Formats: sequence, C-alpha cells, structure tokens
Amino acid sequence: MSMMSGLIPTKTSTGSLIWGMVVFCASVCLFLFGYSSIKDRIEFIKSTSRANGVVISKESGKYHAHIRFSTEKGEIVNYTQHGYTSFEVGEKVSILYYAHDPHKDPGADAFGSLWGGSIMLFGLGLLTLFFSWLSIFKPEYVT
Repeated sequence: MSMMSGLIPTKTSTGSLIWGMVVFCASVCLFLFGYSSIKDRIEFIKSTSRANGVVISKESGKYHAHIRFSTEKGEIVNYTQHGYTSFEVGEKVSILYYAHDPHKDPGADAFGSLWGGSIMLFGLGLLTLFFSWLSIFKPEYVT
C-alpha cells in the first residue's frame, strides 16, 4: 500500500479502495464488452443483405416476435427476433441477414434490436466507472 500512498487521497479508507478497485475492474469489463459488441454490430450491418419480413406471431412475449422473410434467392426463413423492440403481428419489418447463411443470426433493422444490448453494456460500463472513481477519490459521497 505504500507504493500507492501518493496516488490515493488520504480520506480514502481501505474498504473504499477495495470496493472502488472491484467496481473499476467490473466497469472496464462491461465497457470493453460494450465496445466489442458495438464493433460487432457495425460489422454485421456492413456485411449483411436486406430483405422485407413480416411478423407472423408473438407467442413468446412482447419482445420476442416470430418473423418470416424471403432471401434474394427465394429461400423462406423463419426466426425469432429477441431484443429491445416490440413488433405487432402482421407488421412489416426490414431484416438484415447473411446472404451465404440466412439462418445464421438474422436481425430486424430496428434501433433496439441492433443497438439495445450494446449501448446498455457500454453505458453500464461508463456508469460503474464513475462510481468506482467516486469510491476511490470521493468516498464521502458513497458512504
């Protein structure tokens, strides 16, 4: 602890320091997972084809729509869209899919389904980074 004594404010207790470091490590993981997920989403959008689909049912709940679409080659694909969007039965939806394998991870071209999880991870990483900073450098606000 003597090596870090110049870096840590004198008001910071050992408990706050440990808590801050744990939250900091978690926030870095969340931040990196969010960043990686955002990069994956961008790559997905760049490398997919687009098709028109229709919601055929919602048997699994509000945010789980069963969608049918037809590929450029005429292949009919059914899949369940999970995510932070709510579609109605009969609604027309733009679908992004891999032309070489349309059954592999097709997705609705909607903000919530494309970006919801990625932005949530990234934002949670930023939020926990802020709380770890508070725990270490402003412990009087946390306790």
